[in-house]
Amino acid sequence: MSIKRPPVFRITLIQLGLSGLIALLFMLNSQEAAISALAGGMICAVPNAYFIHKAFKYSGARQIDNVLRSLYQGGTWKIVLTAIGFAAAFKLINPVDFIALFSAFIAVQATNVFASRIANL
Repeated sequence: MSIKRPPVFRITLIQLGLSGLIALLFMLNSQEAAISALAGGMICAVPNAYFIHKAFKYSGARQIDNVLRSLYQGGTWKIVLTAIGFAAAFKLINPVDFIALFSAFIAVQATNVFASRIANL
């Protein structure tokens, strides 16, 4: 008997959709705000998608070494990708709307609080 893997890909889909929705809302303010908000959402969603991919790559007691290695790699790369995302946003978006960028990042990050419910919808 094996434990069924949760459909965690739903978390990524919700984060991507929320990023787009927040960007549309910031479009009411300005195009720069919308671009910054979309970047902020993506800076959260893309590294999180990579982490989810790595974290759920292996399962089972016999794979514990691979599971742990994959979790550590996924967590490390999530931090690195997030830092690269912010650096790219600050370098490439001109002018950057910091309120929109960080608001979207925080809002999308907040979906992780509900991750277990989202995955089991």
